[in-house]
Amino acid sequence: MVKCPMTNRQQGFTLVEMLIVVAIIGILAAIAIPSYQDYVVRTKRADMMVELQNIGRQLESRKLAVGRGGYRTLAANNNQAIQDLLGNYPRSGNASYQITITNLASGNWVLTATPNTAGTQARDGALALSVNGRKCRGTRCGVGDEWRQ
Repeated sequence: MVKCPMTNRQQGFTLVEMLIVVAIIGILAAIAIPSYQDYVVRTKRADMMVELQNIGRQLESRKLAVGRGGYRTLAANNNQAIQDLLGNYPRSGNASYQITITNLASGNWVLTATPNTAGTQARDGALALSVNGRKCRGTRCGVGDEWRQ
């Protein structure tokens, strides 16, 4: 009688090996997901900062374009061009911020971007930009890097 070598050997992973892999994936996910979410919040905040500065530049340009009366003329006419600068941001898709302006007629305007309460930015705090370049994020205000802190 001739004996054949065992060719019926099982191949695969043991349960312990699979549990180790699942644990490693869980640890990586626990680190990566919050980090990614923080990155998304910072990116949307940076986009909003740029947009507020763009709107501020456009306000200044439009004030110069109307000539005499400046901001009062823009505010009195309830200028549709000014209203088009305000509202939801981003303009399409899911809005992260609501942009408003106060004190336009007096010339001491303040642009405010308030995060939508249902979005990822909800706990990030409002951003504000004034006519004299003062920037606020939440309660921190100044003319430096207050937006980034």
